[in-house]
Amino acid sequence: MKDISKNILSCHVTLRDSMEALNKGVFGVVFVVNDDGSMVGLVTDGDIRRILLSGADLSDSLEPHMNRKFIAGHTGLERSENINLLTEKVRHIPVLDDDGRPVDMISWAEMWRLPIMEPTLAGSELKYVSDCISSNWISSQGEYIKLFERSFCDYLCVDHSLTATSGTTALHLAIVAMGIGLGDEVIIPDLTFGASANAVIHAGAKPVMVDANSYTWTIDPDVIEKKITERTRAIMSVHLYGHPCDMDPIMEIARRHNLFVIEDCAEALGAKYKGKHVGTIGDVGCFSFFANKVITTGEGGMVTTNNQALFDKMNLLKNHGMAPEKRYWHLHAGFNYRMTNLQAAVGLAQMECIYEFISNRRKMAECYRHELEDVSGITLPPEAAWAKNIYWLYSIVIDEQKLGITRNSLARSLLDHGIETRPFFYPLHTQPAYSKYLHGDCFVSQKLSLYGLSLPASNHNCLKDVHRVCDTLKKTIEKSRQSQPAICV
Repeated sequence: MKDISKNILSCHVTLRDSMEALNKGVFGVVFVVNDDGSMVGLVTDGDIRRILLSGADLSDSLEPHMNRKFIAGHTGLERSENINLLTEKVRHIPVLDDDGRPVDMISWAEMWRLPIMEPTLAGSELKYVSDCISSNWISSQGEYIKLFERSFCDYLCVDHSLTATSGTTALHLAIVAMGIGLGDEVIIPDLTFGASANAVIHAGAKPVMVDANSYTWTIDPDVIEKKITERTRAIMSVHLYGHPCDMDPIMEIARRHNLFVIEDCAEALGAKYKGKHVGTIGDVGCFSFFANKVITTGEGGMVTTNNQALFDKMNLLKNHGMAPEKRYWHLHAGFNYRMTNLQAAVGLAQMECIYEFISNRRKMAECYRHELEDVSGITLPPEAAWAKNIYWLYSIVIDEQKLGITRNSLARSLLDHGIETRPFFYPLHTQPAYSKYLHGDCFVSQKLSLYGLSLPASNHNCLKDVHRVCDTLKKTIEKSRQSQPAICV
């Protein structure tokens, strides 16, 4: 149930009181109750405007003006029955208990909720997981681990794939296997999720943040070399929001300075750089299978590499550092970064759908592009000539002055219509956990973070969903522009 306490108001208050209650609430409606708490009416922000325009005063009593002919649900009904009471005009209904008291509410946005991202589990996931359960192979050993790893190798055309418990532990495993630790530095982008920095820090090394490129939004190769010191051991290229980094200059810099290259591909499974899959270009690639990623295992990750020595070291470390030929004999103080057979079963089923997932995402992105490319004030996500973007999220950057609305106001308006969005990541250097590691300016990442907004993008979003998002977005912008005061010259 929702907390609707701020949306409940006594019938004895004034219009001014009701306006204040509407401002404090989040649904644009207040439910009016009598002395015993039973509901006797409701009022919306639109009602208040009409009441005041008709000549009423803010000091007038609310009771004569409230809407007594309201529609309400009941706690004794199924939720679907209550939802069916909603219409295009009736967007919020209270849910009343047996005494007529409002205890919950249902909104139009719930009926039409479009999440920013959700998993697609429509393949063989249940079949394979059931097989694990019926065979009792539910822990970190079992055939699905090997099958999942092999399917990953085959898809990416890479020699080795190694499952892990998450994308973060995949990064940490790779960094430790490279011998990177106390006193070392790893160059990372400023605009990324905190896991990129956390993996470096927990290995004992120092993350060195680099600004984003203004076109690709990924780490700027032109800035990397300026950050290299005698302590630098690796460059982490994060393929942000599904678009690859410009890998050739990064690899050239790494070769000149004898550095490792770690590809953080958490958001970019299926993306390509000059025809090659991301995760196969650097020394290692690290992938995430969290529920909002291109494929999911609930939680989970994968490390890929063509380097046999690195693979052997990572394989050893992820299993407590135990010698593979001598069980319970520890060669290193390793980790328990082992994925379960249950998770791998889900992962294998997901990989069987990977081509369909990527194809659907690119069709969705093309529909977004067609709908939004002529909207002045919106910068669409990049796709460089050398890149294949898989559009993990459909991310845009807005010009608030041209649109006549702030990024956050636009997001709130979309949410009012049931459409979830997500702001870009905060730059690492602005966050308490990482601010001490910044040396230099990161103006591009700061600007992208302030004005970036990601729109819904799931593997199964249909074009109808995209049209709905774009139509709502454009109507919101147009309404905002019309409400702007004219400028007299």
